[in-house]
Amino acid sequence: MQIINLPKLQKFQLKHANARKSLQTWKKIGDESNWAKDRDVLQSFPTAKIISKKRARFEIKHNVYRLVAEIDYQDQLLTIRFIGTHNEYDEIDAKTI
Repeated sequence: MQIINLPKLQKFQLKHANARKSLQTWKKIGDESNWAKDRDVLQSFPTAKIISKKRARFEIKHNVYRLVAEIDYQDQLLTIRFIGTHNEYDEIDAKTI
């Protein structure tokens, strides 16, 4: 998958250094994946949650942070839509952000 919106991820890592290792792992797996369906995402990230068609929520650093990504299986694009604390996640609509 090609990850879109990496500056958002990099900026977050600078602010939350304790998430860096988990985000690097997420990015590495995302980069190396060729997901074709939701089940493939869940195989790579068993704690992920499929929110809606083409949207998934990933737990970062044991659910301290959450990342929402839009997944375009056909074009192999993984677009970061949100990354924040668990409390910040509770304030957004993950289906539309």
